[in-house]
Amino acid sequence: MQLKKIPIYNQSPEAVGGIFAAYHSADDFANFDKRLEVHRDDFFIFFVLTKGQAAIQCDMVDIQINAINVLMIKPLQVHHGQDGSPDAAGYYIGIAPFLIPNNCIEIFQNLEISEQLNVIDSEYKEELLDTIFLLHRSFKGSNPNKGQIINGLFNALIYNLASIYSGSKNQTKEIKNQSGLIYANFKKLISDRTFLESPSYFAKKLNITTSHLNDCVNASSGKSVTYWLQNAMITEAQRLLYYTENEVKEIAFTLGFQDHTYFSRLFKKITKETPLEFRRKFRE
Repeated sequence: MQLKKIPIYNQSPEAVGGIFAAYHSADDFANFDKRLEVHRDDFFIFFVLTKGQAAIQCDMVDIQINAINVLMIKPLQVHHGQDGSPDAAGYYIGIAPFLIPNNCIEIFQNLEISEQLNVIDSEYKEELLDTIFLLHRSFKGSNPNKGQIINGLFNALIYNLASIYSGSKNQTKEIKNQSGLIYANFKKLISDRTFLESPSYFAKKLNITTSHLNDCVNASSGKSVTYWLQNAMITEAQRLLYYTENEVKEIAFTLGFQDHTYFSRLFKKITKETPLEFRRKFRE
């Protein structure tokens, strides 16, 4: 049996300096479930629905998007379209992670899936939509200073979005303390290729001691380095169990485990259910 993989899509080659903007009309939302099949992206996505309704599933959670809502999808979250109303329309913005300032990415990365969908408050609505409109128009244009214009509009947009998601009426505060910066940089290093590494691996990458890394992560999040590594591993395992038909043994090897029985024991210890119990729960 051939191992099924969830495809990972890179940003469009049409992106300008790591930024891509598109407007999707009602025609684009026709057959939304077939157009947006199960996949991951290696960049941040913001959907801003301006008309109608659309349904999407992200990491096994069904999300209903209404006008005017904004939905953020983090890099490597598994998602796919489910439905779109005949009048659905809105903007799609793709952003390379390296472009997002530390003080903003901290807000976005710490959101639960239920918090990734946000109703745009009337206080921010006009400014946000105007900025997105200008960004999209500049993206489609041919101004000789196109890159600089897009970058300036992007900065305005990302701080508007950070304000919306943080719930703050003030400008997003900078992360000034050392612990916060180290924690943010640690989270950036976690991926499907590193979550089985030891805490010392990440400490070395950050040029600090393992003890200092643990202290900073605990101070900023209330959780240990090991917790965040296991959390990343379990989330990835759940995605593969939910979105593929691969056997547990195959999933364990894909994740980097040499012993699939150890993987199953660890999965149950953390989630209180076996991998197969998790899969059956969502298939019934």
